[in-house]
Amino acid sequence: MSWTGSRVYFLLAFVGSMSAMGTAWYLEYGVGLKPCALSLTQRCFMLAFSLLCLAAAVHGPGRIGVRRYSAGGVALAVAGAAAASRQLWLQIHGTVAPEACKPGLKYLLQTQPLPDAARMLVWGSPECARVNFKLLGMSVAEWSLLAFSVMAVFAIVQWLLSYRRGD
Repeated sequence: MSWTGSRVYFLLAFVGSMSAMGTAWYLEYGVGLKPCALSLTQRCFMLAFSLLCLAAAVHGPGRIGVRRYSAGGVALAVAGAAAASRQLWLQIHGTVAPEACKPGLKYLLQTQPLPDAARMLVWGSPECARVNFKLLGMSVAEWSLLAFSVMAVFAIVQWLLSYRRGD
């Protein structure tokens, strides 16, 4: 059986996830919103998912390959959803670490050890608790969580479909 179907699905997932990345870049450079540490973390997972889908579309893997790419996609989508959930939690509760202000991420990466910078990326910063933009009543963190959920469902469906296809 031809694995053209999985190539098309992975290509569609690549286009969808890159559309989400394009929206994030538009909000940063077109609208002027500055991403917080958790937003940057989410972008990393989104970009990694996009590249994984592009690799799968180009590669055209067999059944086992589809399962491996799908497992990687689920892992990236769940990690991105965790970062979006953390940002959403911060926005709902409005509290972060006791510091009133932390330096920007670029400055932090240049002056602090990598573990401290990574901790900030995982736990967030005060600017992660602010809601600067809403679309249809949902914050960017909520849209990100929705996008990562769709990506996880896509990857799970691809994995399940690999059992229905023959070699």
